[in-house]
Amino acid sequence: MDCHLLGKTAILVSALLLWATLAVAAPHKVLYVDSYHHGYPWSAGITLGVNSVLADREGVVLKIVRMDTKRNPSEASKKIAALEVKSVIDSWRPDLVITSDDNAAKYLVVPYFKGSSTPFVFCGVNWSADSYGFPAPNVTGMIEVQLVAQILDTMRDYATGNRVAFLKGDDLSARKEAAFFEEAIARQLDKRFVTDFTEWKKQYLALQTQADMIFLGNRASINGWDDAEALAFVLANARVPSGGWAAWVAPFALLAFANEPKEQGEWAAKTALKILDGAAPSEIPVVTNQKATIYLNMEMAKKLNIKFPIELIERATFTSEMGLQ
Repeated sequence: MDCHLLGKTAILVSALLLWATLAVAAPHKVLYVDSYHHGYPWSAGITLGVNSVLADREGVVLKIVRMDTKRNPSEASKKIAALEVKSVIDSWRPDLVITSDDNAAKYLVVPYFKGSSTPFVFCGVNWSADSYGFPAPNVTGMIEVQLVAQILDTMRDYATGNRVAFLKGDDLSARKEAAFFEEAIARQLDKRFVTDFTEWKKQYLALQTQADMIFLGNRASINGWDDAEALAFVLANARVPSGGWAAWVAPFALLAFANEPKEQGEWAAKTALKILDGAAPSEIPVVTNQKATIYLNMEMAKKLNIKFPIELIERATFTSEMGLQ
């Protein structure tokens, strides 16, 4: 073999080796799609969980996009946000996509990517993913459930009757949650969905005589909400026990059994790594969240003349430690 041919062969071999090295070293690209906005506490918790696993992970590049559908809840806005994220996926071509909450599932994954070659891991989908056709060959995830029976049982110890109400901002998750709450406790709720703080205060006040217990949801979809004013309002007007299922609701309720959003983000990120290592999404079963933190509002308890049992107090965090009271 002449020197010229040997030279070409050497160059070709070197190029192939370099290509192989670069191919092996190429990082996996993971996109996290948040249905909501930066600063929303639930999203912040999930993001914290995702980042704790993936942000500094060698061989992984993490990109985050947000649909901002809490602050822009119209159907048109949700569809536009989904198309914008689809454009990111089409151009960036991630190896895997993590999504949080219902709007990303409904408006992005189902119409554009269910059954595609891109694997998806969802979290924060409330109570059931059946309506989205999940799991799918390329989709698995974690369902978000609330400890609704436990919240009700605890409120019942301090209630004078059995009328149960549900008060929350008006959005897709709220209506879905209320329906599943009714199924979980096998009773109809007096459901109040509001869009602004003035209406929330009106309904909260009415429920002090029209209900015996109140499931109290978050304020993310309530325009004009003011934490300080709301805190003073509930402490002045509470007459019946109320229970929440998110940490940031706890200061405004008697008690809360709060889901931990970080759990969802961590699970989604760890599952993403399993898939990137070769597992198929279809091999990973859909699961539900398992962790919760108990919050007790001792100032409201004192107002309502309620004494919590010592075993509950020993397991709880006091809302006075959260900085609002």
